[in-house]
Amino acid sequence: MTNPAQYTSPSPGGSPWQLPQLRHRVAVPLVTVLLTATIGRLLVLSPQVTDGETALLEGLSQHRNVLLDTLATAVTFALSNGAVVLIVAAVIGWLAVVRRRPLDATGFGILALAGWGAVGLVKVLVERPRPTFLTGDPLSPVTGSLSFPSSHTGAAVAIVLALSLVASSRRARRNLLLWGGLTTALVAAARVYSGAHYPLDVLAALPVAAAGVMVGASVANTVVPALAFGFSWQQAGVTPRLPATARTAARPAVATARAGAEPQRGTRYTEQQPVVTAARTAPYDASAHTGHRSDRAA
Repeated sequence: MTNPAQYTSPSPGGSPWQLPQLRHRVAVPLVTVLLTATIGRLLVLSPQVTDGETALLEGLSQHRNVLLDTLATAVTFALSNGAVVLIVAAVIGWLAVVRRRPLDATGFGILALAGWGAVGLVKVLVERPRPTFLTGDPLSPVTGSLSFPSSHTGAAVAIVLALSLVASSRRARRNLLLWGGLTTALVAAARVYSGAHYPLDVLAALPVAAAGVMVGASVANTVVPALAFGFSWQQAGVTPRLPATARTAARPAVATARAGAEPQRGTRYTEQQPVVTAARTAPYDASAHTGHRSDRAA
């Protein structure tokens, strides 16, 4: 991965906006998603593993208390589909309006939605049913019939990674990863405790959401500078950068301007050549030469 240019460049005028991205920005996320989806399909076809996870969930349902029930219920509503959309929109507004960082705001939105969307895509591909209890019941009714991977956990991972990638300093990035990691672990434990997901569902959300965020970083590095150029966005510490299409179109114009400003050497020599030839082929004036000698004699 490469470090963000705007945080490492010593240039006083700022640097072009760019997020860290993988060197193999397509192959690595694609392999990660396909491998996780394959594992999910194998779980669907392996009732022995599902029975073991179900026994664990039923054991947890026998040791519930009011405090943990309240916490798990709060997590369920705090990261529901509608709540995630509101959280992402609120962070975008805060970055763009309050912090005056429109490029980071747009980048965060792309990263968060890409990570969360990758989790939803794998969930549709795998089609693992929700846990079915033989004894006991889930803590609260769940929406949707698909379980692998956990959307709540994936949303937490995507939001934390997106915030850390657009953080304004390394210290802020470390704090976000630390507290965000703890929050993600809390969300994952709450989803298992409530009986809405199997343990492997919440674990699978981690690589899938991270892969989606990495794909979003590649997209943002292309889209955000183009939007900033088109809408004339300004952000402290960031130098505007022409989009790739504009840079390609500007190269012939620059080459033409340079060619017109500097005359060619062959052209200069051709213009001077007739003068030299004329001087060499001029007829000899005998009278002028004789007059010059007469003057000297006098």
